[in-house]
Amino acid sequence: MHQKSCFKCNIVQPLSEFYKHPQMADGRLGKCKICTKKDVAEREEKLSKVPEWKEMELARHRAKSARARADGRISSKEVKKKGQDAWYQRNKKKKYTHSCVSYALKSGKLIRQPCEVCNEPRVQAHHDDYSKPLDVKWLCVKHHAERHVELNRLNRKYE
Repeated sequence: MHQKSCFKCNIVQPLSEFYKHPQMADGRLGKCKICTKKDVAEREEKLSKVPEWKEMELARHRAKSARARADGRISSKEVKKKGQDAWYQRNKKKKYTHSCVSYALKSGKLIRQPCEVCNEPRVQAHHDDYSKPLDVKWLCVKHHAERHVELNRLNRKYE
């Protein structure tokens, strides 16, 4: 088994613990994966405090995604669908509850009400208990988010 010493931590490790790098003589980076990840995290933390860098990084990611879409490597629809499918798999009860509310609204069994806090007419259905699909609180986007923050705070308190 081939091994290599990391030039940062000086620990001898198997080659599998070093990233591939075609320009290195042995085809592997001189830093182990752990040291590389640590350096990247430190650099990112330092640069993330610079607003110009953050904006440039966002622009770079947008351009990279746009190129991938233009080249046909990914499509916006595929990415969105993958994300939705993953969410559905993780949140089957929530998906079922959302479907029940949607059907109840269409059939007239449930009627959309203004926000319970501020009377805003554009609202979302909030569930304190997903096992009761039609037991909803009607909240605007702002108060719905605040309710979830409040619930998360309560959940952390009892953990």
